[in-house]
Amino acid sequence: MRISAAGWIGRSVGRAALCAGLALAADGLGADSQDVLFSGQHSIAPLIAETSTGIVLVLLVAKAIAYAISLVAGFRGGAIFPAIFLGIGVATLPVVWFDMSPTVAVAMGAAAGMAAQSRLLLSSMLLASILVGPAGADAVPAAVLAAAAAWLCATALERRNAPDSDAVVEAAGDA
Repeated sequence: MRISAAGWIGRSVGRAALCAGLALAADGLGADSQDVLFSGQHSIAPLIAETSTGIVLVLLVAKAIAYAISLVAGFRGGAIFPAIFLGIGVATLPVVWFDMSPTVAVAMGAAAGMAAQSRLLLSSMLLASILVGPAGADAVPAAVLAAAAAWLCATALERRNAPDSDAVVEAAGDA
C-alpha cells in the first residue's frame, strides 16, 4: 500500500495534535505538559518528588499514550528515555504510598523501563547503577530484579503476540 505525501502529512499532523491535546489535558489536571511532550530526562527529579498519586497517574497515562502514538507514527527521537521515565513513574507510586526510598525507586524504574523497551538486560542494570551512583549501591540488587522481571514479561508478551511458527509453515504449504 502506497501512501501519498499529503496523506502522510495529514496523519502526522493529526497524531501530533492528539499528543498536544494529551499534554494540555495533563496540564489541566495538574501535571506538567512538558513531561508528556518531551523525553522526560529532565523531569525525573520532580517526578520522584511528587506527593500526589493523582498527578503521577495522570502523567503516566498521558505519557504512555503519547509515547505509543509517537512510536506508531515514527516520530524521530529516542525510545529509551521515555520508557525509563515511565518505569520511574510507576516506581514513584510506592514512594508516594509506602514511603519507599526514592533511590531504590529510580534504580528499579530505570532498569525495568529500559529492559522492557530495549531487551538489553545487562545495559539496563548498568544504567540503573550509574544513575544512583555509589551512594545507591544498596539499590542495585533491586534494580537487577526489576530489570529481569521486566525483560521476562516483555519477552513473554512478545512471544505471545508472535505468530505460531507451525501455523505459518502450514499456511505457506497450503498456499
